[in-house]
This record gives sequence, structure tokens and C-alpha cells, in this order.
Amino acid sequence: MRIEFHGAAREVTGSCHLVDCGGVRILLDCGMIQGGRERHERNREPFPFDPRTLDCVILSHAHIDHSGRLPLLRKAGYHGPIVTTAPTAQLLEIMLADSGRIQEEDARWTIRRLEKRKKDTSWVTALYTEEDAIAVLDQLVPVPLGGTHTLPRAGTVTFVPAGHILGAATIDLRLDDEGTSRRLVFSGDLGVQGARLLPRPQSVDCPDYLIMESTYGDRDRANEGDRTERLFDIIQRTMRRKGKVIIPAFAVGRTQEVLTRINDLVEAGRLPDARVYVDSPMAVAATRAFALHPEAYSRPVRELMEDGDAPLYFEGLELVSRVEDSMALNESRRPAVIISASGMCTAGRIKHHLKHSITNSRNTVVFVGYQASGSLGQVIQAGTNPIRIFGEWYPLNARVETIEGFSAHADRRELLEWFASLGDAPTRTFVVHGEEAVSLHFADTLAKQFNAPVTVPKRGQHFELS
Repeated sequence: MRIEFHGAAREVTGSCHLVDCGGVRILLDCGMIQGGRERHERNREPFPFDPRTLDCVILSHAHIDHSGRLPLLRKAGYHGPIVTTAPTAQLLEIMLADSGRIQEEDARWTIRRLEKRKKDTSWVTALYTEEDAIAVLDQLVPVPLGGTHTLPRAGTVTFVPAGHILGAATIDLRLDDEGTSRRLVFSGDLGVQGARLLPRPQSVDCPDYLIMESTYGDRDRANEGDRTERLFDIIQRTMRRKGKVIIPAFAVGRTQEVLTRINDLVEAGRLPDARVYVDSPMAVAATRAFALHPEAYSRPVRELMEDGDAPLYFEGLELVSRVEDSMALNESRRPAVIISASGMCTAGRIKHHLKHSITNSRNTVVFVGYQASGSLGQVIQAGTNPIRIFGEWYPLNARVETIEGFSAHADRRELLEWFASLGDAPTRTFVVHGEEAVSLHFADTLAKQFNAPVTVPKRGQHFELS
């Protein structure tokens, strides 16, 4: 068996791992690089392997940093199966198309900015188009969450619920090589134990080899108390100042978790007059997709539904799709909560909302998720002043808050508990999906606490496993 690491190795985004077992080549995830100035160049680089030689792609979940380069993979010649869970397949119909639209929109904005400065625009092209993204959907092979799928000439894959977002799974591979069976588990992104909407990640039996994420592998979340109460306090204080609460949130997962919390506050009569807008076509479509899969919800939320409550919908909520309505939000002076994508502020409508809101001290920007180094979100979160958006500089006068508890990623303690649930340490563990210092720290913790053989691979590095 051979494993090659081509993304999310000593970095957070761009998940992409190639497994070769007995000549069968399986790609685990095909994600986009997000954050950092070099992301544009890296996303356009040719794949370091020939996509035409792949037998199968297996996708852990729908987030763009795990799925966003699938259209490029197809354009490079891969037309085989993309196996994933049924909810993930449904979300991909929304997310990949939206990603294609964003690529086209970003290209148009770049052209306008360059034309304004009388510079050459002939080199500007979209990374891929909406049409490219839609073409990939025919390759999807949906499997029930928790189900097992037979891989031709290779073995089986089981999708174990990971609790990260709807449909997210830990990938449990049982691979056959000349009569020898080996198990390789890819954790994917593991969810948190205290989420409101989705249940905690399920454990698996100890595999031979493990590829494990480490996004929050060096920290435990601050004890902020009840995250719903923290959100309520921020919204209430901002409303008293007659300001807006701007929440950059991933369209899939984070948006729905925040909505569930606000629903609790509205249903309790604590935010009777709040106007809440979800301003992202993808987030709107994803919220509707979430509503179609209540079987994936946590037990407390399912119990609410049995009592007649719709956890993702409440009085005062408006789902915004049209560009005109989005622009009107920026013109309005009325207090409101605006949840918009992308979560790291690297693209999408959130950049327009930030442009129109960060100069006003009445407003509050609330981060509810991880901000990759170099992303616009990380720059704002760090308190940098002024802030550059769309090539222009704006003073940061708005208040900036962070609620770590809303992250969909397990923290250090939760990651260690999941690893301990394996029972024994795998023959070898590869730590990925974390900033370099974080991954190294987490790997050292695993080695010391569990006497586990651990490696933190570099991008482009490969390993021959017996």
C-alpha cells in the first residue's frame, strides 16, 4: 500500500490524499485551497498525479476545501465514480454549482477592478464555471450515511457518521491486496460533542493505518459558558446600539447550527423583534437540504420536531437569494442579524456586507468558525486596521467578537477522546488538516499519551506501507 499526501498536509485546506493498494488507485477528497495569497496559483496548478489513472474518488463531506477541485479533476480527464454519502451528494449539487458561480463572479470583479485602473485583463479567467461544476454531478455514487459500498477490485468503504456537517463521514476502507486485507481509516473532519443540530462523531474499531485531522489539535475551547447565551448577549447589545450583527459562516453546517440557536432564543421569546437574514444562495439551498434529513439530527432536536418546532425556521427569519435583496440589506439602517458566506470571508456576499459595515462602530462582526491564516476573516479577527476589501482600504471601527464554541471541528480534548476510542494505537497514524505547528503539536501529544507511531506528512510526500 502506498499513500501520497497532496493537500491539507501541514495546512488546513485542500484535502487530497491518494491511496494505491494492489494497483487500485483511490483518491480521498479533492479539496480547494482556501486562504492565503498563493491560493489562486495553487488551485490552478496541475494535479501531481494523472487523474485518468484513478479508479475511484471517495469524498468525506461536501465542504469546498474537501470537494472544490472536483470540477478540475474532471476537466483533467477523470470520469469515474465519486463515492460519498447521500446527504453529501445532495449538498454537492448546491455547493459545487455555487462555487462555480463564485469563480465566475470573482473573475468579473477582477476584470472590473483592472479596467478601472486601465490594466490588462486578458489573463483573467474563472478557475472553473458553473457548467463545469454541474458536469461532475453525474459521477456521484450516493451511499446511505452509515452504509457500506463495494469498491471494484479493491474491497469496501463504510461511511461512519462524523458529526461535522450534514452527511459528513469518517471513511473506513477495507482494502484487499493479493489476499491480504488491510484497514485504512480517514477521519475526515470530526464534529464537536456539544453541537445543537448534529450528534457527536461515532467511533470506529482500531485500523491498521489512520489519517487523522488536527484542525484544533493544539487547543481546548475556552469555557465561554453556553454559546447560545453568548450569541444572545452579542445580538442584544448590538441591537441596543441600533447596529447590525454580521456573521460570516460557512453556508453548510455553521449557518444551520447558528440558526438552530437563534431559533431557541426566538421560541423562548427572548428575541421577539429580531430580523435575521441568511444571505447566500448556497446557504439558503443548504438550509432547505438540511430540513430534508432530520434522521441525521441530534436526539434533542428530533424531540423538538416531534413537538412541532421547525429548528431551522422561525418568525423574523428571511432567506435571501436575489442580488437586489442582498444589496438592499447594505442600504438599510435597521438593526438586523446577517448570516452570510463564505465563512473565512474569502469570497461571496459576506465581503460586500463587511465592506459596508466594518466602518460603523454600532455594528458587530461575529466569527463562529475557523479562520485560516491569511484569509480576510483572520485579518479582521486579528484586529488589523485598516482592512483591504476588493482592493480598497476601510477603517475597522466595528466591534469584533469570536465564539469558538460554534466551530464544527472537534478541539484537542475531543480529538484525543476519539483517538482513545479506537482501543489501540494504529500501526501508523498520519496527522493532517492542521496548520504545521498545530499538526506537529498534536502528533507529539498522540505519541506521548498513546505511545502511537505518528507522522506529520509534508505536501507531496509519499509512504510505502507493508
